[in-house]
Amino acid sequence: MARVLRGEARRALVACAAAPCVAALLAGCGDDSDSASIATGYLARQDQAGYIPGARLQVTGTIVALENGCLMLDRDSGGVPWIVWPPSTVPGEQGTAEISDEVYRAGDAVAGTGTVAVLADLPGGNDDDTYFGAQGHYCGADSAGVMVFDSLSRTG
Repeated sequence: MARVLRGEARRALVACAAAPCVAALLAGCGDDSDSASIATGYLARQDQAGYIPGARLQVTGTIVALENGCLMLDRDSGGVPWIVWPPSTVPGEQGTAEISDEVYRAGDAVAGTGTVAVLADLPGGNDDDTYFGAQGHYCGADSAGVMVFDSLSRTG
């Protein structure tokens, strides 16, 4: 038989359940200082390879970090688009990205397969309240473009 919580017990349960959600929301808030951006890394990734449509090509370049912590790709063929990382990528410490326990940071020469896109091509790319839109706009992807990686490896 289910027990109905009332009064203080119910408020305490709701507060405890809401705490992780509030903490997660606040992690994305705050000022645009380096410490705020380095903490989150502004790292976006695909759910699965090919999730974002487009012709796939081989790309080489060097990872660069903007002052706000955003990781971009200085492409050997020109341009410096914002990086959408391969599936399973997680933010690392101090503005790095980790793929299968390998750490990628500014200055790393890389090669990968993926597609070049504009922010509007990404799901919700035109909306600041979405996963790709919020991060992409913060990182200047609306003007810089986007390099969506399905796979990535270090070349140097």
